Amino acid sequence: MKARYIFRLDDATSFMDTKKWKAIEEIFQQYGIVPIVAVTPDNRDPDLMYQELNPNFWKLIKEWEDKGWEIAMHGYQHLYHKVNRKELLFPYYDRSEFAGLTFKKQQEKIRKSIDIFRKNGFDPKVWVAPSHSFDSKTLRALLCETNINIVSDGIAQYPFYERSFYFIPQQLWSVKKKKYGVWTICLHPDTMSYEDIEQFKYDLSISQIYKAATSVKSLNLKKRQKSVNDKIYSFLFWRLYDIKPWLKRAKFFLIE
Repeated sequence: MKARYIFRLDDATSFMDTKKWKAIEEIFQQYGIVPIVAVTPDNRDPDLMYQELNPNFWKLIKEWEDKGWEIAMHGYQHLYHKVNRKELLFPYYDRSEFAGLTFKKQQEKIRKSIDIFRKNGFDPKVWVAPSHSFDSKTLRALLCETNINIVSDGIAQYPFYERSFYFIPQQLWSVKKKKYGVWTICLHPDTMSYEDIEQFKYDLSISQIYKAATSVKSLNLKKRQKSVNDKIYSFLFWRLYDIKPWLKRAKFFLIE
């Protein structure tokens, strides 16, 4: 099967840089891309406050949904506490909004989050954890409080089914052409410069992977276990992830 691509936009909040998001939206509209947009409903993270509170935030989210964009739950308030990343389902960072908390506390956060979505007319079916950081209790809380059954995360070459959820892997943070598999490219519009946005548009055009872009609704998700190739890819991904800091340090000393 030829490679297919899903695009995901993270950290949509009522304090996001609307000009940059608009620039990305225009590119997606030009190339017919229907992304996942990860929405934090009650952002309290000062690092995600790029402009004054937008009173028309939920109206904008509705416009995106009407275009076919997949509205995903991106946590609740995007506030972190320290965790041991080795205890996470996907060990990226030593921080999380959810992992490490009791099931009751996680359930309360999920309930408050979904209440805001529903109050504004949304019922998300996709979960995107802030910083990829969550644990098995988070998934239990989602099952109890929401209709979410899809997770946009994980390392594999194709979607897989685990713990009562369909996982659509998220493996890329820039445009890269692949021969086969389902690849999610994650972007953070707020932290992209306008030069980055222009470069993204150029890369999209040159690679022409927009022609292989798909959406959550277009995927034929099945209760598929990870294949041997998925497991090998995941193993290699995490080994490289763990040694990257050492490689950077070695490069620094060699330059010095």
